[in-house]
Amino acid sequence: MNRRPQALLLHALAACTLSGVCMLARADAPAAAAPAASAAAPAAAKAPSKSALPMEAYFTPYGVTQAVISPDGHHVALLEHALLTNQVKVLDLRDMSQKVIVKGQWVTEGFYRVLKTPRRISWVNSTWLAVDLGPEAQAVDLDGKKVAALGTKVIGKAVPADPESALMLVFDDDDRETVALVDVKARKSRRLRHPMRGTALDWTFDEKGDLRTVMLADSSFWRDDTTLRLWYLPHGRQDWVEIDTFKITDDSWTPLAASAERDELVILSRQGRDRRAVFRHNPLAGPPLGHATPMLADDRADVAPGETLRGETALSFYSLGLKPTRHWLDANWKTVQAAVDEVLPGRINELSGSTAGQVLIHSYSDTDPGRWHLLDVPKAELRLLALNRQPLDRSTMRPMETYHYAAPDGLQIPAFLTRPADTQGPQPTVVLVHGGPATRDYWGWNDEVQLLASRGYVVFQPQFRGSTGFGKAFEQAGYGQWGLLMQDDITAGVQDLIRRGIADPARICIYGASYGGYAAMWGLVKTPELYRCGVTLAGVSDIGEMFTDWSDSNENKMTRELMRLTIGDRKRDQATFDAVSPLRHASRIRAPVLIAHGDYDKRVPLGHARKLRAALEKAGKPYEWLVLDGEGHGMGYLHSQHRFYGRLLEFLARHLQAAHGGP
Repeated sequence: MNRRPQALLLHALAACTLSGVCMLARADAPAAAAPAASAAAPAAAKAPSKSALPMEAYFTPYGVTQAVISPDGHHVALLEHALLTNQVKVLDLRDMSQKVIVKGQWVTEGFYRVLKTPRRISWVNSTWLAVDLGPEAQAVDLDGKKVAALGTKVIGKAVPADPESALMLVFDDDDRETVALVDVKARKSRRLRHPMRGTALDWTFDEKGDLRTVMLADSSFWRDDTTLRLWYLPHGRQDWVEIDTFKITDDSWTPLAASAERDELVILSRQGRDRRAVFRHNPLAGPPLGHATPMLADDRADVAPGETLRGETALSFYSLGLKPTRHWLDANWKTVQAAVDEVLPGRINELSGSTAGQVLIHSYSDTDPGRWHLLDVPKAELRLLALNRQPLDRSTMRPMETYHYAAPDGLQIPAFLTRPADTQGPQPTVVLVHGGPATRDYWGWNDEVQLLASRGYVVFQPQFRGSTGFGKAFEQAGYGQWGLLMQDDITAGVQDLIRRGIADPARICIYGASYGGYAAMWGLVKTPELYRCGVTLAGVSDIGEMFTDWSDSNENKMTRELMRLTIGDRKRDQATFDAVSPLRHASRIRAPVLIAHGDYDKRVPLGHARKLRAALEKAGKPYEWLVLDGEGHGMGYLHSQHRFYGRLLEFLARHLQAAHGGP
């Protein structure tokens, strides 16, 4: 794509807005008709509403939740939430006709009733669609007729360079540990086999569909000691070669793609550097440190794959800063991305399809949960296809600010801040602490953030040390720091908001889930003067308990090793764990507490919540109790979300409005 088509594309799209169906053509092209899809035609934009939306509006996912374009560009498959379940629609782009091909339904299997509802979709090729139904996955044709079983979950295509290949990579067992190749056309499945001993954790195929790398885990029988061995099948040979060995706690590197023509891998690594970057590497030259050729690096942020990799060529990558940016290695995709970003500014625009034909654009922002546009590149026409959470009034959503603040030791802490509308001066504030802790929050539309902001609360999301995506040094600075420097980072962020006149010091509540629930409770113990209330959802109440409970983490040797590295050793550090235990120091909590937990939580068992409740009762401290029936480590049911967030809003209103009348 040369400069002239790029200029035409930008000119044609320059007047496009997000408020409805946008059909813009070049001056020499006739105007096209609006799309026929009912999901594609949102109502006219309404004036901003001063009244808050009902709580349920933020969590009920009416509308399209996923859209994927077929390899030939003739169809778009839509995963849509409707009538308490999901369904799959296929939209024919040639005449904009549509039909529902798969609907969620309850089925009887033995003595049980099982809900099989579409949860994820992907194209096998231009003829067949892969549908994840929860307990199983299957391939269907464009009429919804089952073509082949695809195990329990689809991993991806085994021949990424051939869009019309019918070979799919799937999990073939209920525990999702056994990997199989399914030939959809032949209706045959064979389990992935390799001659080496160990449990497969990762694998790479070349563009012809041949397995070229496999990462195997080998755990000691009597102790928590796992070795990872990376094996490679050289070009034109039949004998596998072990090319690197790691401990589970080492900083390993990851193959992303393999060449079918020569001994070359595309890899992701941060060995010898602070940020993850992408390299080309000859696996027979030894470990990549000092041998790899940089392809894409960002000194400010980690890099992550942004597109399915096709053989040896990586199409695109993301720089994971506070607000991710996309980098294409293909010149034509760079041109289209630049044009789309100029037309849809201030948003993240994810592209797929063909730069010579139809491009599907998934566009979202902090104030928009997402929408899908279709760009006809040759005609320079852009139309709106579908909305996520279609009934939601986008005009009432609040922007998410990004910034950094200083921790007590000078470390710069990334953060997100969302403020309510039409407010001045210090406001009631919710400190929202993410779980993990080896994870992070992301810029974009967030249901609970928007709900809280709509009720008049400032929402503060600190990305404390130990959070991922901000470099190795930042992540490792959180090792062994539960309740210590990690908590000090959160405290410093709250104090910064008070100094800046954003947070009302008399009306601040701390809330989090999982690790965030631990941090919320420890914040009430460590800095009781800061918080008027605290909320823990599926939260850890005692670190030592976490090493001895019946969680799925304790069932896994590799997870136990990682816990010892990142949190500490129970035999060595028990005194430290006790010193920062909300359970053991519950008597120091002054503020009211809301404890919520799923009764089927395997990651942080309900016992953590029960013991915290007992400790608060013994100390005569005020608390509220909510058990979410049938829920695991999170909330998978809408009725649970409605119960929890209804209680949360009542709890916050009671305890944060006392000083000045509330939000």
